[in-house]
Parts: sequence; C-alpha cells; structure tokens
Amino acid sequence: MAKTKDGFTVYYNQFKHKIYNYFLYRIGFDQKAAEDLTSEAFLKALKSFADFDEERPFGPWIFAIAHNHLVNYYKIANRETTLTDKENFLPQTDDSASERLELERVIKLIQTMEAADREVLLLRFVDGLSNTEIAELLNKEEGAVRTQISRAMAKLRELLK
Repeated sequence: MAKTKDGFTVYYNQFKHKIYNYFLYRIGFDQKAAEDLTSEAFLKALKSFADFDEERPFGPWIFAIAHNHLVNYYKIANRETTLTDKENFLPQTDDSASERLELERVIKLIQTMEAADREVLLLRFVDGLSNTEIAELLNKEEGAVRTQISRAMAKLRELLK
C-alpha cells in the first residue's frame, strides 16, 4: 500500500477499533481517555508514516506505537490500571446472567495476574493479535510467545478452579 494519506486512512479504518480497545482495557475502561490516547497514537503514526517499512505488517507497528504511548501516559500520569467499571466494557448481549457473571470473574482474575501474563492474554484474546504479531510487538520469538500464552492460560485455569 502506498505511503500516502489515503494509504494511512485505509490502515486507520482497519485498526482504529483495535487500538481503542487496546487502550480501553489498559486504562480502567475510561472511554474518553481511550479515545484521546487512540487519536494521539494515530497522530504519532501519521507523523512517522513515511518511515513505516511496507515489507512488514502494519498491525504490530501501530500496536508498538500504542504501547509506547501508553507507557509514556503512565509515566506522566503515574496511574494504575484497574478493572472496576465493568458495566462500561462488558459486551451488551442477550447472554444469560451466569455467563455474564463468569465473564466478570475471568476479567477480575486476569487483573490479578502478573503484568506479563495479563498483557499477552489481553493482546491475544482481547486485541485479537496473532502470536506472530505479539512476538513482533514484544520483540520475542514466536515460540516464546506461544509458550507464554500457554502458561498464562494454565495459570488462569488454576485461578478459575
């Protein structure tokens, strides 16, 4: 895809919701802050779009920008992420009350996990990144990511017992 504003717009439309959710799940489900962080991350990406290597996928590149922006956000704000406002982020579905309660329980348990385990689970299952994309984002081998996800899932299963 050409490095033009139109090319960037295509990427923006493809990834805006994923990046928004990335921020939303990491800043305590503050929708306004997630919107602000998303727009700021895409502005940073637009400014450096000329440096984007088109031989590589866009997804890990924009997630790396979002990740770095989030790190800076926490450094400046000195904040902690919490999952307290569950009502704003749980999907509005016709699922049974027991399924909804189980989802709340899983999210609470994920929040108690070590940061590395929590991050790979969120990247994989909330953000929908592939193991390859996660490996590129975290600068790890794909096999190491696969192992880390597997171990994090095993820990989560133990917590669920």
